Amino acid sequence: MRKGNLIFDANFESGNMGTVEMVREGEYNISIRPDTSNARYRVWFYFSVRNAVAGQCVIFTITNFSKTKSLYREGMTPVVRSTSRPKWQRMPAKAVYYYKSPKNPAMYTLSFVFLFDNDQDTYYFAYCFPYTYTTLQQYLFQLEQRKMSYFSRMTLCRTVQHRRLDCLTITSPNTDGRRKRLVVITARVHPGETPASFVCQGLIDFLVSDDAVAKALRSRVIFKVIPMLNPDGVFEGNYRAHFLGDDLNRHWLKPSAWCHPTVVAVKKLLGQGLGQRPCDASGGQTNLDFLSIFTRTRH
Repeated sequence: MRKGNLIFDANFESGNMGTVEMVREGEYNISIRPDTSNARYRVWFYFSVRNAVAGQCVIFTITNFSKTKSLYREGMTPVVRSTSRPKWQRMPAKAVYYYKSPKNPAMYTLSFVFLFDNDQDTYYFAYCFPYTYTTLQQYLFQLEQRKMSYFSRMTLCRTVQHRRLDCLTITSPNTDGRRKRLVVITARVHPGETPASFVCQGLIDFLVSDDAVAKALRSRVIFKVIPMLNPDGVFEGNYRAHFLGDDLNRHWLKPSAWCHPTVVAVKKLLGQGLGQRPCDASGGQTNLDFLSIFTRTRH
């Protein structure tokens, strides 16, 4: 293929790209593939581009965003990296435009200008900083290798696509667990909300550290951390839904064991925590000796 005719790909973990149309020389229209089994959500994108010429300036337009309330309207910009510069960087705001689609008022469009500077590199563009299921597995494996007495990892269940739903327990082993508070933390119920994984990893790093506050917390609290509640959706490159198309955050009341196994497993974990700890009466209301923190970041 002639150098300068760009080659697009999204056939990798968490990748998302639908169709590509060359409008004219130096300009491409790109569509977002909807979440699997759910055409309602078209927000997350993550694709690669290669075969560029150094100095080639290209306009990319992503044509079919389904979300009107986006941080792109507040100045957020896509992220980019390349094979020679693997660290993700945000694109300059002056090169990015987010606006209502001129062809379909129900959709929004993102246009950005990019100058390729290395004809040997493959470039990657994403909605926000990617954090994949494999990234999580590698991180948890490294934690396990440290053999910390106050850290353990277990599989709560398997997902529809048979991936692990990891649950971490962080607490000091030499204190009476029956007198400790229980804190449950979950992240990534929505796959496209990737900052939640970075926040959750930072929290885990702190809780297992030698910091005096972390040590005090471990002596008083049992932390249960589910760092990725929707592994299948993350792997597939969805924005909000899991593999079968459901928004898991809308299925806490009556989850299905075969369709929403991760939600069922977390509810079971919460029920076991409640069963082990009494309720306290305060101010005429019933306060559980139990704290559930849901670590989520909306875009």
